[in-house]
Amino acid sequence: MKYTGLISIIAAVVCMTACSSNKEIELNSWMSGLSDETPAWQLSIPGAHDAATSGIPKGTVAHLATCTQSFTLSEQFDKGIRFFDLRPGFDGNAETGIDLSKMTIMHSYTNTGVTADEALAAITGKVRENPSEFALIVFRIENNDFTPEVLSTAKDSLCNLLKKYAEQGVLLESFKEGMTVGEMRGKVLVINRNGYDGRYSCGAHATGWGGVDSIVSPDGTQKAAIDVQDDYEWEDDGSCGTGKTASFAQHAAQFAKESAEGECWGVNHVSGYFMRDGLPRPHEFAEAVAPEVCKWLAESADKTPLGGVMIDYAGDPAYMGDEIIRLVIERNF
Repeated sequence: MKYTGLISIIAAVVCMTACSSNKEIELNSWMSGLSDETPAWQLSIPGAHDAATSGIPKGTVAHLATCTQSFTLSEQFDKGIRFFDLRPGFDGNAETGIDLSKMTIMHSYTNTGVTADEALAAITGKVRENPSEFALIVFRIENNDFTPEVLSTAKDSLCNLLKKYAEQGVLLESFKEGMTVGEMRGKVLVINRNGYDGRYSCGAHATGWGGVDSIVSPDGTQKAAIDVQDDYEWEDDGSCGTGKTASFAQHAAQFAKESAEGECWGVNHVSGYFMRDGLPRPHEFAEAVAPEVCKWLAESADKTPLGGVMIDYAGDPAYMGDEIIRLVIERNF
C-alpha cells in the first residue's frame, strides 16, 4: 500500500512516545479502571463507524466502496471499542424490490450480512460478559430512498427490536442527565437518530447530527447537548490527511471547553472518504488520515476528553486502528 512505510514509522514513534510509560491496558475491560463517579460524558471512548461492515465480500465493488471495518462487532469490543455506529434498514430499493422480512444492517445500498438482531445480540452479549464495561450504540435507519410507508415499517421493526432487548435488562430504558460511569456499567445506551413518532423508545433520541444538537430521553424530561463532527467528504487531492486531522483537533478543543462548562456529549469522527473513479475510497482515506491523527493524539499535551472517537478499520494495524484505540483510551488515565 502507498502509505505502508509511513504507517510503520509513525506507529513505532507513537509506541515509543505514548505507550512505553503506560502499563498494559486490558482492552476487553479497560473501563474497569475508571472511577464510578466519573461523568460518562467526560470520557474518551473509541468507536467504530459503520461498525458491522467487516463481512462485506472482498474483491467486490461493495467492499471497495462501503467496507469500513476489518473485524466483527464482538472482535471490536475485545479490541476496546465501546461506541458502535449501526445503520439498520431493509435490503433492496424501489427498482429491485425491498425485502421487508428482516431488518439488516446496511451501509448505503450494501447489505452487510448482519441482521439488526444479530448486531444487538453481539454487543449486549459482550457487555453481559464484561459487567465493568458499558457501550453506546447510535442507530440511523439507512432508508435508501424508502417511501414513507416503508420508512414507517422500518421504524416499527427497530423499535420492536429495541423493546425486546430492553426487556432483557441490558439496554438503558432512558437517558438521564448527569449519568456516571457507575450508573452505566453493564448497560448499553442507545442513541436513535430517527424520531420514534409515538412508538416504543428507550435510551435517547438525537435531535440532529452535526454541530451542537441535543439528546433527549423518551419522555422528553431529560436533555443534554451533543456536539458532533462528521466531516466525511473530502477531495482526492492529497489534503485529507492534514485537513481531516485539523477538523478533528478543532472539534477536540471545542468539546473540551463545552464538556468542562456543563453536560455535553461528544462524537468526533476520524472516518471519511474521497471519491475516485466514481466510487468512495474509505480504505485509502484511512491510510492517509490515520498516521496524522495518531501523531496528534501522541503529541497532545493534555488529557481533555474527546467523547466518542469514531474510526474506520478499528483495531486493524494496517490502518493504525489499534494505535488510535489505545491512544484514545489512555487519555482517560
